[in-house]
Amino acid sequence: MPQTVDHDLRRRQLTEATAQEIARVGLASVRLRDVARAAGWTTGALCYYFPEKRDLLLATFRARTEMAHARFEAAASAGGSMVRAKIEAVLPLDAERLVNWKVWLAFWGAAVGDADLAAEQRHRYEVFRKGLAEAVAHDQDVHVLAGGHSAEELGRVLATLLDGVAVQAVFAPDEWPASQQRRVVEGYLASLAPSSATASYGSHRRRTK
Repeated sequence: MPQTVDHDLRRRQLTEATAQEIARVGLASVRLRDVARAAGWTTGALCYYFPEKRDLLLATFRARTEMAHARFEAAASAGGSMVRAKIEAVLPLDAERLVNWKVWLAFWGAAVGDADLAAEQRHRYEVFRKGLAEAVAHDQDVHVLAGGHSAEELGRVLATLLDGVAVQAVFAPDEWPASQQRRVVEGYLASLAPSSATASYGSHRRRTK
């Protein structure tokens, strides 16, 4: 009988290998033969799934964004603060999430002067900010965060804060371990939260480590 090929699995293997290569050598230095070797396939097999290098890079960018979303969904299903679940899913708190940020940052630079990549970046941020705003609105409704603030505006502020923390964590990891990243974000959220919500973050964080 002919062997059944799991094409989705092969694509995931190739985008995962590409993400690791981007994190290791940077976007401009990624070579298809190195990605294929790391994934355990030939360059020809890689090109069957991704005829152009650009196709592979875009698929990798999207795959890493989807991984962060899946992590958020898993954390949110445990209950507790939706904002904290979003934060835990996004910040580079471990090696896996650090790779996400290295991939995203590599695409930031590549998007300058590239209309297609810039559009991809805009779309990601629109989805990211909308997700944060929805999480803020949820936490306000259940009194984890105090009301009286625009959820959309707070979503924009949180996106900016998370970007700033993550960029510093990528380039100065010794100064920005997970505990410091959480401390900075928690300090901001404390100004928005009812007094009873402070303990909620600690319990949620322990469940999502």
